Amino acid sequence: GGIDEKIAFMLLLVGESCKFRSSIHTDLIKKCICVIVKAFLKSQSKSSFRVGDEAEIEKFVSSLLHDLFFPSEKRKTSLSKEPTNVKVAMNEFESLILKTPIIESILADVLRACFQVTSPSPSLIPSIPGDTHTKISLLEAIFLNNSLPHELRQVWRPLFNTDTHGESFSKLAGAITKQGPTLVLVSDEAGNKFGGFATDPWAMSPKFCGKPETFLFHLSPKMNIYDSTPFNSNYQYFNLKQKTMPNGLGMGGQLEYFGFWIDNEFGIVTTSPSCSTYHSPQLGETEGKIRSLEVFGVGELKIDEDEAGPSVLDMDPEAQAVLEMMGKTFHSKVIREVDEEQEKKREMEKEYE
Repeated sequence: GGIDEKIAFMLLLVGESCKFRSSIHTDLIKKCICVIVKAFLKSQSKSSFRVGDEAEIEKFVSSLLHDLFFPSEKRKTSLSKEPTNVKVAMNEFESLILKTPIIESILADVLRACFQVTSPSPSLIPSIPGDTHTKISLLEAIFLNNSLPHELRQVWRPLFNTDTHGESFSKLAGAITKQGPTLVLVSDEAGNKFGGFATDPWAMSPKFCGKPETFLFHLSPKMNIYDSTPFNSNYQYFNLKQKTMPNGLGMGGQLEYFGFWIDNEFGIVTTSPSCSTYHSPQLGETEGKIRSLEVFGVGELKIDEDEAGPSVLDMDPEAQAVLEMMGKTFHSKVIREVDEEQEKKREMEKEYE
């Protein structure tokens, strides 16, 4: 049916009618969509992502209804505000459905599950290996996936997870290099969950890279996407073993004042109070402790991104020396050196304990 029929159906599910109704309260709209989202989660019990709780459903639906709760207000400024129940015209409910196609998609998936109809349309949920260990919930995955370019939504490839790979920047660097577009997800000890979508493959360089389609995001305390601004193109930065430049991984802002920054020493994530590259608030604590870090490659990996060839460390030592004299930098060698330095540091700390 059309929008009118869909709205009438959703109201019916919560015991309400749209007859003779010219206005509606936002709390009732929220109730309608919550019912659909809960039904959707029940139909996805076999998903590789964990099913979220009531609090996550609340955050997810509130994010979808943001423009009704906070009309003409950016998510950056509304982050600390709680939505209030207001009355809106019925045509605003209709506009919400039209502007937020994920609501119709969730409703359609619920009905397909109820009537056992095979869907010809792409799934809302990205495909990941069944044995993937992740802290991302089903709704968080759908929320992020819905903001990705369409060609990157079908497949997520787990690249790095502190729970399985440990807290090693060199392992992180080795896992995410030349892996195409990625999602970086950080959880800190204060309960903040945030990160960014990087359009370009991570490659070590003292220069920023990326495209305007990159974005930062919050998953907690609220679910928000923060698009890029036209002020600069400092989208993503990745560097190591440089004496005069920052060594680590960051997105947005400028050197020393990133939207978020993971230093090569690992363990600490810093976030700036403001970020000129994205319409984002401060994502976490100014200097927070990393609870977990996950990186997913999104979309199928292209062959040219995966072709690495033999390691330069396996080259003839004399050939290496000549190339180094010419100013060539061997990043894999840098990674191994950093890993060895960190291992020595850990051994020394154990001796003093």
